[in-house]
Amino acid sequence: MKLLEEVENLSRGYVRKGGKDNRRQQRARMLALAAFCAAEGAHSLAQVGAGHVIRYWRATRYLSDATRYNHWRAFCVLWMLCGKSTEPPKPHTSKP
Repeated sequence: MKLLEEVENLSRGYVRKGGKDNRRQQRARMLALAAFCAAEGAHSLAQVGAGHVIRYWRATRYLSDATRYNHWRAFCVLWMLCGKSTEPPKPHTSKP
């Protein structure tokens, strides 16, 4: 579970500052993605990419658009903490 530990360590400083409740929720969403990616076979954040996020969106189609948007914002923070240069893929909305 090195991936989960890596996300916990990266997000520890993020949770300490700012709005505590929101940042704890964001951290939980980051850990949900990390657990999903670990189940998919990723061992570190360097192996996590857009394909993992897209598969995560497919697996969470049952969530509301607002919830998925909140997850995406957490993933953007995780990408920033990792030093990745791009943003993670956005989820498709159920509204046309």
